[in-house]
Amino acid sequence: MQRAPRTSLVLIAASVALAACHHAKPQTNSQDLTETQKLGQEPGARDESGDMIGADKMDQVNKNLDRKRETVSRCLAIAIDNKELPKNSKGKITLEIVIANQHATSVKVVSSSLDSKSLTDCVINKVNEVEFPQMPKSYETSYSYTFEAI
Repeated sequence: MQRAPRTSLVLIAASVALAACHHAKPQTNSQDLTETQKLGQEPGARDESGDMIGADKMDQVNKNLDRKRETVSRCLAIAIDNKELPKNSKGKITLEIVIANQHATSVKVVSSSLDSKSLTDCVINKVNEVEFPQMPKSYETSYSYTFEAI
């Protein structure tokens, strides 16, 4: 992987604002809906404590992704140095991430306002380096990185 010159990093000083949007896709079936409706609960509200992903684990996932902010910001500098993006680039990349066994098992770009293969590849590689908390089951979340070269 090519490293961006130090002067580019100073000029870019890519400000990566993070917007975390996480969601665990609840798994429900018609039997679940019938049981929860009988109890007057919302679908998917059954207590499956053994399989549920707690708020603390979801927060830890977001914190771990936040910690990659500086490293991910360098991805924009690389794309600009490779002349894939103009020097005044700004935009957002939203990822869909599936986590199992403390690592991302799938990282996909679901939307990007910046058209740069090296940028998206770099961001995906950086997210793949993150170590996550142990989850009781596979956890799907989305996460956005916002970039602005200054």
